[in-house]
Amino acid sequence: MLREHVLRVVLSMLCVVQVASASDAVARPEKLSPQFHRNRLDELYRRCPDGLVLLRGEISWYRKRELRVFDSTYSDFNFKQEKNLYYLTGIEVPDSVVLIDPKLREVRIYSDWKGERELQELKKLTYVSGPFPAAQFLHDVFQRSTVYSVLYALYEPFLQAGTLYGKTGALTGVFPPGFGEPVTEETQFARKLAEIFPGERIVSLYPILLDMQKIKQPEEIRLLRRANEIAAHGIVEGMRAIRPGLYDHDIAAVMEYVFVRQGSVAPTFAFNVMSGPNSFMNLLPLWSDYYHLDRRMNAGEGVFLDVGAEVGYYVSDIGRSAPVSGKFSSEQKVLYEAYLPCFLKVERSVRPGLTQRDLLKICTACARDESSTTQESYLRSALEDFIRELGTHSSLGHYQDMNVIGAGPSDDEPLQPGMVFAIEPVLYSKQQNFAIFLEDVVLVTNTGYDVLSKGMPYTVEDVESVMRQKSVIEAADHR
Repeated sequence: MLREHVLRVVLSMLCVVQVASASDAVARPEKLSPQFHRNRLDELYRRCPDGLVLLRGEISWYRKRELRVFDSTYSDFNFKQEKNLYYLTGIEVPDSVVLIDPKLREVRIYSDWKGERELQELKKLTYVSGPFPAAQFLHDVFQRSTVYSVLYALYEPFLQAGTLYGKTGALTGVFPPGFGEPVTEETQFARKLAEIFPGERIVSLYPILLDMQKIKQPEEIRLLRRANEIAAHGIVEGMRAIRPGLYDHDIAAVMEYVFVRQGSVAPTFAFNVMSGPNSFMNLLPLWSDYYHLDRRMNAGEGVFLDVGAEVGYYVSDIGRSAPVSGKFSSEQKVLYEAYLPCFLKVERSVRPGLTQRDLLKICTACARDESSTTQESYLRSALEDFIRELGTHSSLGHYQDMNVIGAGPSDDEPLQPGMVFAIEPVLYSKQQNFAIFLEDVVLVTNTGYDVLSKGMPYTVEDVESVMRQKSVIEAADHR
């Protein structure tokens, strides 16, 4: 029996190799260049002439493991530099702190790290001095701070400028009585600086960085484009694999396989494969479930895939919905074909000068037009719910960069070339127990827009054509 089992595993692996041969091998794309970081530092010097910039890097895996031994969510063994420090400097040395002196236009790194590979890579950053002993950091801050009125640190006042989920969580009581305000490591670093240097004003660097990151530079667009291409490829392969009787985790496994093969370092977030009634749930219950609400897919249901890939610190977040049966029912087709014109009208309207609220109005007006001409009661009901839901929003998505909820202007500010954001309206039909979801990532160009998440299906015919194709699972299961 053991011999037969091993033989089956080997045959399965050989079949997968037939699908993904050595000729298909893809190298991971080059990360941001030293010149990119030089340019970002020049911009920082211009914006922060009045203060030293002090940044805390990510700690090494082993130190992190010791500090977070009681954190059951921690499982990432790969080192990943603190994103804002990497954005500005390109430094990827663990256990480091960095001092940036705008007057002297100098970047100094302090670290006792001994890893040869990281230190050799550091030498390529000719604009960085060091590494100096970690114990020297506070001494140098003390000496240099005498000519500055401010110490800039990377912390985020939790309720003042929290992230979308962090701020919402605090304001809605996710943190119950007895739990203090969550204090990030950056905030702890800033508070310690305030204790050690009581005469200095500690100022958050976040607003300056967010403003710098609104307009994406060409190198950032290159990585965002690749992250979205990989995610799009993963979604297409995932859709090919969807069949009644498979589990959500089967589809997630296919997409993860594609991500890794195509050079993604990691998924942006957990693979959201939401089938049947789970399509109607928001993400908080999904992310709060140990099994990610994993379920077996049934014929006649819908499923939507909401995923993203990370490449060179930059991320994507895109998605598509599909019928589990591989073919839309007549009612599902009607719903889809009422939604699609509105999605495409919004996407094709993107251009400099419009605002996110303008795009929302375009989508709402289209949905009203569709509702006024429909004869089907279930479609009219779904469109009316869709219009009401749109009325509670100020945009159709979110900006993207190194963060899935990235830096961008307010919803009433005009779009500018170089801005990158996702469009993701969702139409739910309670009567048909079916949800329609498309999510693309769009770059604003000088004359209009460019879809970064190319390669995914749009029409009913596109979706059904993809789902008729052979999948990686079928190749692996072939005997």
